[in-house]
Amino acid sequence: MIKLTAGPSEDGSRLDRLLRKRLPLLGLSSIYGLIRKGAVRIDGKRVKLDHRLKEGEVLEIDVDESEFEAQAKPQSALGTLIRTDFFKRNFDLLYEDSSIIVCNKPAGLVVHSGSGHKNHDNLVDLATAYILSKSKGADPSTVEIPVLMHRLDRDTSGVIMLAKNKGIVRTLHSDMREGKFTKQYIAVCHNRPPEFEGTVTLGMKRADKSRGGMKMSVDGDGLMSSTTYKILEYQNNLSRLEILLHTGKTHQIRVHMSHLKAPLLGDERYGDLRMDEDAFTSKSTPIPRRLYLHAHKLTFPHPKTKKPMTVTARIPREFVLALEK
Repeated sequence: MIKLTAGPSEDGSRLDRLLRKRLPLLGLSSIYGLIRKGAVRIDGKRVKLDHRLKEGEVLEIDVDESEFEAQAKPQSALGTLIRTDFFKRNFDLLYEDSSIIVCNKPAGLVVHSGSGHKNHDNLVDLATAYILSKSKGADPSTVEIPVLMHRLDRDTSGVIMLAKNKGIVRTLHSDMREGKFTKQYIAVCHNRPPEFEGTVTLGMKRADKSRGGMKMSVDGDGLMSSTTYKILEYQNNLSRLEILLHTGKTHQIRVHMSHLKAPLLGDERYGDLRMDEDAFTSKSTPIPRRLYLHAHKLTFPHPKTKKPMTVTARIPREFVLALEK
């Protein structure tokens, strides 16, 4: 989800005209579709195509930030990043061709620069440094910055995809909107969910900031979200789960499992800190203190060949050790 604020020059402008200007990678039909299905809101309320904007109005739009961010050119300083220990620890390439890069993001790495993350300590800069290293002798200003096609929370590990140019971004976004991407996760949670296999469907909306950042809450009037889970193993009051996303709302898996009274191990925002502490201190073999959520598999049609692909990120060892005594 992104937020846009109407400026002085946009006071009185039609909503669809603002979106066409601010979302350069989306076609007009896609913009109209977003408005019609309620994915564009002001003060939490749906708006119409012909809504006239007022200066200062804040729009919430259910699209990825890459749809409107200006594509800056790589900084020359990124050329040396590939030689650092930070790069070696955090850039794990799973697949690459002329269209896409797919990485195994470690827990703790942010995906893009932002507040507090402007020193090349993010996945986009690492991927850009990698591309620059393969373009020896090229002017850095001629190299396109790869674009994130989806997001993972800082503390979630696993498969994440970047596109190498704007044309590929458009194709992949179209495939995502048509439901052609499948995202499978592995998680460790406290307790045992109510069924061996089940689907959680809930309305969700943004709540007040809590425990260190933005938080989502269950709300019948919120945007619908759906997750399917299956228990793979249950031991010592912990469950290892296979999870499929049917929608992609912020913190969706974490909110759904907390709602089932089976919060994810290590979830400092939606979890149970007492149960976490018991789990982390009772192991004969210590396990890392992290969020136990891992994007395991990503299945999608290749943007050029349209052949189905599945890219897998190995399951971290601690996800097995967590269930042992």
